[in-house]
Amino acid sequence: MKILKRFATLCVFGVTLGGCALVDVASSPAPQLFTLTVAPAAGETGASRAASLLVDEFTASAALGTARIAYQPNPHELKYFADARWVDLAPLMVRQLTIDTLENSHRFASVAARGAGIRGDYVLEGDMRQFAAEGTDGKLDVRVDLFMRVVSNLNRNVVAARDFAAVEPVVGSGMAAIVAAYDKALARNLAAITDWTAASTPAIPQTK
Repeated sequence: MKILKRFATLCVFGVTLGGCALVDVASSPAPQLFTLTVAPAAGETGASRAASLLVDEFTASAALGTARIAYQPNPHELKYFADARWVDLAPLMVRQLTIDTLENSHRFASVAARGAGIRGDYVLEGDMRQFAAEGTDGKLDVRVDLFMRVVSNLNRNVVAARDFAAVEPVVGSGMAAIVAAYDKALARNLAAITDWTAASTPAIPQTK
């Protein structure tokens, strides 16, 4: 019983975290659900002449590949916010947001999840290196770090690879402010990833 009580103990932080409680991985599932947004659709840009793209599942460590919203107070410790979680596992949520952003850009002939039974010229792969709020010097920031690769679907050669990292300060208090910082950091990365992917995937002539 003492062990269960110890696992259920909440660590409540001060003004920096806006009173948001943190729990360890053994705590019960969080009831509040949060999601992130994507950029609005862009104007037409001649997508019919562009390459088709498949987006693979994003990889992540076990600590980040969860629906819990992560907080890292220092490089050696990871916690999770209590009473809050993403609508899906973080890698699945980020992949879908990536697909939606690329599709909304109208810069590709087609964009789909890999495994959907659709053929593509290139595969976009992603590793989630960081997807957490970080506390440093009394401040709270959100860091989103995605390492991306464009792979030819013809010969599996890596066409391009690049790391995309964005840090956004948390402005305000509570989970809404923290999620808003996640939203801005991810949006910055996805905008840069869209530009980079479009530049790295020239259209492949169709053979008759």
